[in-house]
Amino acid sequence: MSTATQSGQLALLDLPVPAELTAAQMRGAHCVWCAAELHGATAVDLEPRRDSIKGVPGRWYPRGCRRCTRKPLLMLVRTHPGTCEQCTDDAFLCETRRALRSLTLELRR
Repeated sequence: MSTATQSGQLALLDLPVPAELTAAQMRGAHCVWCAAELHGATAVDLEPRRDSIKGVPGRWYPRGCRRCTRKPLLMLVRTHPGTCEQCTDDAFLCETRRALRSLTLELRR
């Protein structure tokens, strides 16, 4: 999947609250879910986020391991049709649903 297709889809994922994460998790060196150390081949970039971090607006750079990222992604694939007008009309025409499903399949490898 292209980076452009991933962009926006991964921003839909629910992530842990920044205040509960370590500095290594917030800068993307460790998985935001399991805290495993990440390397280029094992990391999934979850897109930079802007959140209040300990009461101060800030930017953080979450990444996850492939295994941990698949879990919330699968949940999003399952719940998306219930929140999407296009999916209600015709799920096969929903670009978001297709992109989420494609990304889920890509992370299986």
